[in-house]
Amino acid sequence: MAVMRIGHVSVRVTDIEKARDHYSNVIGLIETHRESGGTTYYKAWDEWDRYSVIITPSDHSGANYIAYKVERDSELDTFGDAIAKRGIEVEQLKPGAIPFVGRAIRFTLPSSHRMVLFAEKEAVGRSVGVVNPDPWPDDVKGAGAMHLDHCLLMAEIEPSQGINRVADTCRFFT
Repeated sequence: MAVMRIGHVSVRVTDIEKARDHYSNVIGLIETHRESGGTTYYKAWDEWDRYSVIITPSDHSGANYIAYKVERDSELDTFGDAIAKRGIEVEQLKPGAIPFVGRAIRFTLPSSHRMVLFAEKEAVGRSVGVVNPDPWPDDVKGAGAMHLDHCLLMAEIEPSQGINRVADTCRFFT
C-alpha cells in the first residue's frame, strides 16, 4: 500500500486569462483541456497523466484541493477506513466526478485543506516520447517545468491559544 506521488492541485484564480498566461508562458505548462465555464487543465512536458494543475475561475483565490495518486484502486478503501477511524469524514467520489479520474476519496486535513486520493487518471504521454526520447522538448516555454513535484500548504499556528494545525496535520500524515 503506497501513496505514490502528488497527482494534481486544483486552485481558484481571480483572473483566468492572466492565470492561463502565467501557467502557459511563465511556468511552461501545456494546456490539455478547457471546460466551458473556464476551468483549465495543464500538464508539464515530462508527465504521463492528462494534467497536474487545474485552475478554476473564482471571485477569491486559494486552493480547492490537492490530490495524490495511490498505487492501486483497492487501496482507496484501506486509506478511507484508516482516515475515518481518525474521526475525519471521507467522501467517496465516483469515476469521472473529477474529470479524467477514476474512483477517488476526498477528505479535509486538520489544516482545513481538502485532499483527494485516487488511483487512476487518463494518461496522454510525455512530450518527448518514450523510445529514445529527447532530453528536453524543442517547444518549451518559460521555465519549462518538467513535472509537479511538491505543493506548499500553510496552516494556522497560535501558540497562545494552543493551536498548531501544522503539527496536527504532520501527525495525521505520519
